[in-house]
Amino acid sequence: MVEKSLKLNKSEEILTAALELFTAKGFDGTAVPLIAERANVAAGTIYRYFASKEELVNSLFQRWQENLYDKIKTNFPIDNSPREQFHFIWQSMAEFQKENPLAFDFLEMQYNLPYLDKKSIEKRATLLKFLTRFAHNNRSIFRKLPPDALIAIVWGAFVGLVKGSRSGKIKLDPSFLKESEELMWNAIRLPNETTLI
Repeated sequence: MVEKSLKLNKSEEILTAALELFTAKGFDGTAVPLIAERANVAAGTIYRYFASKEELVNSLFQRWQENLYDKIKTNFPIDNSPREQFHFIWQSMAEFQKENPLAFDFLEMQYNLPYLDKKSIEKRATLLKFLTRFAHNNRSIFRKLPPDALIAIVWGAFVGLVKGSRSGKIKLDPSFLKESEELMWNAIRLPNETTLI
C-alpha cells in the first residue's frame, strides 16, 4: 500500500512539474530532463510512468479537459432559463480559471496541436458538444449563427479577458465578470430577446 502511494505521489509530482513547464515554455521548449529536475526524479523515472513526452502532455490535457468539463456540466441548471444557464457556464469558466490558472492556460495553448492523440481530441470534443448543444437548444433566442460559432465567440472573448488579467490590464473581480457576462449575453442573443437572470 505504501509503495502504491509513493508511485501515485511520484506520478503527481511529474504531472505538476510538467504542467508548470509546458505552460511556461511550451511543448517543444520543455525537455524531459527539465521535467525530471523540477519533479526531483531521475529522467528515467518519468519513462516508468509515461512512455514519451507526448504521452505525458496528453495525460495532462485529458485530465484538465475533463476537470473543466466536469466544472461546467456538474450541477448545470438544465431546467432553468437560457439566461440562467449562460450565467452558470460563464461563472463555471471563471471559477475554473481562478482555481486552476496554470491548467487553464495550458489547455488554451494545446488547441489544434499535432501531438494531441485521439483520446485528447475526444475529451475536447465532449466539452464543445455540451456547449454547442446549449446554443442549439436555444437557437430561437440567439442570433442566426451556427451554434459552434456562438460558442467560439463567447469562448474567445473569455480567453481574451483571462489573458488581459494575466498581463495586469484587466481585473477579473466579480463586478467585472458580471458586466462582461452581460455584454456577451447581449452579443449572442437576438436584440428583442429580454430574458433576465
